[in-house]
Amino acid sequence: MTASTETSQNTAATIPGGGAGSRGGPYGREQAPRRGLRTLAVVAAVLAGLAVAVIALDLGGAVDVAALPGLAAADPAVTWAAGLLKYGYDLAMLTAVGCTIAAACFLPGRQGDRARLTAQSWRWLRVGAAAAGLWAAVALASLPVDFANTFARPLSAVTAPGLWSYVAQYEQGQALGLTALLATAAAITAARAFTIPGAVAAAALAVAAAVPPVFTGHSASNGNHQIAVDGLLIHIIAAAFWAGGLFALFIARRDPLVAVRRYSNAAVFAYAAIGFSGLIVFCANVDLTDLWTSPYGRIALAKLAVLAIGGVFGWAHRRRTLPAVAAGDRSAFTRLAAVELGLMAIAFGLASSLSVTPPPAEELPDPNSALLGFPTPEPLTAASVALDWYPSILFCTAALALVGGYIAGVVRLRRRGDTWPWYRTALWIAGWAVVVITTSSGLSKYGMVLFSAHMVQHMALNMLAPILLVLAAPVTLALRALKPDRAGGPREWLLAAVHSRWSRFVSRPLIALLVYLTSLYLMYFTGMFEWAMRSHFGHLFMTAHFLAAGSLFFWVVIGPDPKPRPLTYPAKVLLYFVSIVFHAIFGLTLMMGTDLIAAGWYTQIAIPWVGDLLADQRAGGGIAWGFGEIPSLIIICVLIAQWARSDEREGRRLDRMAERATESGHPEDDPHEVYNAYLAGLDQERR
Repeated sequence: MTASTETSQNTAATIPGGGAGSRGGPYGREQAPRRGLRTLAVVAAVLAGLAVAVIALDLGGAVDVAALPGLAAADPAVTWAAGLLKYGYDLAMLTAVGCTIAAACFLPGRQGDRARLTAQSWRWLRVGAAAAGLWAAVALASLPVDFANTFARPLSAVTAPGLWSYVAQYEQGQALGLTALLATAAAITAARAFTIPGAVAAAALAVAAAVPPVFTGHSASNGNHQIAVDGLLIHIIAAAFWAGGLFALFIARRDPLVAVRRYSNAAVFAYAAIGFSGLIVFCANVDLTDLWTSPYGRIALAKLAVLAIGGVFGWAHRRRTLPAVAAGDRSAFTRLAAVELGLMAIAFGLASSLSVTPPPAEELPDPNSALLGFPTPEPLTAASVALDWYPSILFCTAALALVGGYIAGVVRLRRRGDTWPWYRTALWIAGWAVVVITTSSGLSKYGMVLFSAHMVQHMALNMLAPILLVLAAPVTLALRALKPDRAGGPREWLLAAVHSRWSRFVSRPLIALLVYLTSLYLMYFTGMFEWAMRSHFGHLFMTAHFLAAGSLFFWVVIGPDPKPRPLTYPAKVLLYFVSIVFHAIFGLTLMMGTDLIAAGWYTQIAIPWVGDLLADQRAGGGIAWGFGEIPSLIIICVLIAQWARSDEREGRRLDRMAERATESGHPEDDPHEVYNAYLAGLDQERR
């Protein structure tokens, strides 16, 4: 055997599905004419989207620059470059996100080793790696263009020091730099992965890379920026999965039915999320009076129309092509998917032109609207807290989806004759109701301007809501309601997550306690709190951290769901009382403090009806001190009840063992007799 032959065989053995005979396997080599037609369809879709982007940029007026007295005129070439680069950015993003998710979720692992990727999943991952690398390159290329566009300079005037300052000090530059970094990490991870966990890591990095620019666009600068940014975040991630997942199936050498079905089931929810979030962003950025009169409104309407047509094709895909794929006919899927990809490319072309087309000018009610995302609230009253809502789109959507999924699981159990405690369903609904009220009622507005109101939010999200949610046992319900799938489905993914190394690590008692306490000390006694108040991303991170940290801690202490590291009840009681001590110290520190936390933020917004800011902060400390009494009572009652039931179960188990030992004629197997013998032995040793 020659060295070159040996090397080629070793390489083939490394690639999933490689080696002798792999081309004749379930993903056998495809005929060249079909590959050529699909390549031609992809190129045609990209060119159609590019043409639409050019037309929208021209007719929308984004490149028509008018010089203002005393100000430098922007370079039209820079605006053209920004719009076209955004189109390339979007295509690379959806390809990277779609192909990495497809590799992670669309197909099961290889026969005999479910953790390793199949040949098709490996190919998807390599396409995702190439797309992520291109995505990072386009993000870096966009930096000087965005710099020139922001400061109305020609590209020739961009200097290296100025560009570095843009990345270091401005949110737009930081977002693009972070995207380039995360996309590069996704590309490296995808290129080196041969297992499903590796593909999951690459997909997570790709999704994370899509997030930063959402917080720096047009939606982040209007008077309703919190609502608009939340909607845009859902919109972009759902659109990347919808378009990128279809592209992954389109370029597959064959159409495995399990992959098509998984994508089709998820695409229904993705399309609903795209339509719902798109309407939210549209209404937040454009008034109804500006729909036809502004270029931004007309382009947005065109995009919504393309989305509606794409939904019709998606419906046809579910009704016609799924049965055709099941029957072994690929051509129907290929034809319909080619047209649908073309529509998606057109939609992204319109979206790229929207990114550089200014929305209609908006008059803000007061200066604080740009900071808060809403007008300065009136003095605090019970009516204003109850009636003056400002919805958090992300948390309301999550609550709606998770409550709906929980109820669907209960219904599935009931239909097959199983039971599920009604109080657990009530606890789940109540927990998410607390989250929605805390993040979307008038309390969410006053939490931005009053430290005391914010502390009520913190305590509700960090203590009350997590207790209700973990007692609802959602993981147990999911494991009972989801159907086992030999190919590996949601139930198997959930089991793998529960028993993963990461789950074993975070469920360590001291780790869970440390994460829980960081939401108290690290958030408020560093500069993180003021950053979270000034940045919408920071505020979302803070809110999600409160909820996640509390859920993790109370899952370890009182959660009925399975966990990799179950604790004894004395250890649970000790762990909880340690947390109470640190919680009390935190409240006392705030009540006795003399320095104002986030002083720059509260003095800048300068709410006229707020008198002594330090007194309000001390009131927040009192809330932190006293709020824990009711949750503590709940925890103690639950621990006592769980401990008593555990002793009863252990007693019944020992009684059954004793009965079996008596019936079998082996009294030495009776645990009671074994324990009595142990005590007798100890007594003899003492004598």
